[in-house]
Amino acid sequence: MELYQLRTFVTVAEEGHLTRAAERLFISQPAVSAHIKSLEEELGVVLFTRSSRGMQLTREGQALKAQAEAALQSVGDFLSQARSLCENLTGELHLALNTDPELLRVRRLMDSLRAAHPKLQVHLPQSSSNLIIEEVRQGRVDGGFAFVSGPAVHDLPAELSCLHLADTSMHVVAPPAWRERLNTCTWAELAQESWVWFTDACPCRSLLEHQLSPYTGEIKKVAVTDYEGTLKALVASGAGLGLMHRDEAEGWERTGEVCVWPNDQLPIGICFLTRSDRVADPAIRAVTLALRDVWELA
Repeated sequence: MELYQLRTFVTVAEEGHLTRAAERLFISQPAVSAHIKSLEEELGVVLFTRSSRGMQLTREGQALKAQAEAALQSVGDFLSQARSLCENLTGELHLALNTDPELLRVRRLMDSLRAAHPKLQVHLPQSSSNLIIEEVRQGRVDGGFAFVSGPAVHDLPAELSCLHLADTSMHVVAPPAWRERLNTCTWAELAQESWVWFTDACPCRSLLEHQLSPYTGEIKKVAVTDYEGTLKALVASGAGLGLMHRDEAEGWERTGEVCVWPNDQLPIGICFLTRSDRVADPAIRAVTLALRDVWELA
């Protein structure tokens, strides 16, 4: 039995729905179903009944939920005690951010690090994914976050260690006036429009090029930027289309600043990178432990 199976069991029980549980756990719905199935097979009991209304605990599931919660709490207490016994780290640590700190759960990461190592000073420079990959490789920063598409993980420099935190998706966004028109657009039609483009330092550029290039010989670029605020302002003003990660796109759509194309999305991973020869460094170990806690990784 694995801890991630217990976390999934408790989350599905709390949410009563596979999709909501998957979103909360930052994993796919099939993965959630697989976790529950494996746990049921190992325990020899059915934990949920499945219906059009969602997932309801069986009598056996209800009996086991409290023990699962207690087991997870015990593991959390164990990790907290282990952190308190670690050496009190001092000095500076530079961790590069590639996007919105809220998406990267930076506040929770900092809270965890401050609680365990109050004398460790953390710097958080902002950069782009591909630049961060090179900065980490060359040792100019101690670690950094990056968007990495699934196949691109195998193309990362050999010197790097990659911790996959979660999967997210990139979405096409357009000016609010496009809402009705956007619903029926295809990639072929989007390829004929103007775009707020990315620099080479952003992996989103290659994702988007892969989708648009079959339909156009030259992509019309009204501006090139890696700053999300600039991209949003230009899209909202009607300058062109853009690409944003899911949380940001949905947030700006709720405020009426952009509208989101509903017909497709581009999956991409959120990763944390360090040099492989530094994974045993006490400060890097502290960050990795905190990240695993914050992102609820097994």
